[in-house]
Amino acid sequence: MQTKTFTRMLATGLAATGLSMASAQADDFVISAVSQTSDDYALAVAWSSLLAREDADHQLTVVDNGTVRGLRMLASERVDISVIGAPHYLDAVNGSGNFAEDPERLRESYDDLNALFAISTSAGQYVVREDSGIETFEDLAGKSIAIGRPGGNAGRVSSAFLEAYGLTPDEDVDTQFIDYSDAFTQMSNNRLDGTFVWGGLPQAAIDNASRTMDLRFISPAEDKMDAFREYMTAGEHYLLKNVPAEEIEEAYQGRVEADGDTQFWSFPFMFAVRADMDEDAAYALTRALWDNLDSIKQTSSALSLLRRDEAVTGLTTDLHPGAERYFREIGLIE
Repeated sequence: MQTKTFTRMLATGLAATGLSMASAQADDFVISAVSQTSDDYALAVAWSSLLAREDADHQLTVVDNGTVRGLRMLASERVDISVIGAPHYLDAVNGSGNFAEDPERLRESYDDLNALFAISTSAGQYVVREDSGIETFEDLAGKSIAIGRPGGNAGRVSSAFLEAYGLTPDEDVDTQFIDYSDAFTQMSNNRLDGTFVWGGLPQAAIDNASRTMDLRFISPAEDKMDAFREYMTAGEHYLLKNVPAEEIEEAYQGRVEADGDTQFWSFPFMFAVRADMDEDAAYALTRALWDNLDSIKQTSSALSLLRRDEAVTGLTTDLHPGAERYFREIGLIE
């Protein structure tokens, strides 16, 4: 036990000082998650605990650096696994967005990364007051809805969905840039009909609001995705997650209505590695997580939307050969 504790302390210290874990212990990997409150961090901690119990040959040490810094650290061989949004990885490779000022050596390294898998455990959701008369996305015409905080990506996505339905934001629909915590207050005062919310299932803000007012989920439809992608940059990397009505019923104990299954939107967060990661190690790490999906999901409600059949969907870089071997074995890819 003391030896394992020392190893983990050493791993964290090496990550903080910028040394590659590979130089200390080949089978103890440092994974950089977004933040200690993010769903990918919860997954990484559960994954690490699982390996500590069941795999003496492969271990994970979890740190948090955000997506941009984490990817730079991965490319610089200062961590071994890092999390990045699939659309944002393209920014890194193309030297755009938050990566526009990165030096050429980093851009070349970004192009030499693979993915173990992707997750989309958090998602964009739309809830309205039950008494608003809104039951579908089309019904938003003439109504008011909060679409996210000012300057955020959620507003762009929500506007693109409205356009896909032939609704012009701020003309056909009163779209307001308000954080959903404030939006629920305005909904309770009948000053707003609905709001966009980001999170898992159950989502804490929705759960709290459902105890004081009747709510209903509405969602965009799959047959609107082609139109959506015409209005949204990198729209091809967004997907709709089908959430069965019984899961919503269970999550909110009947306090939030849903007419059948509901669609939440999301995009994949890739768990990226350098292409030179040992193939057997990549296989073992990937298999350990996905073969124990049920126990992983039980560790945190943030992981309730974790789906194995989405693990190779929407990737913007190649699968690592070790991960590819695993997903071929289980029949997820041919």
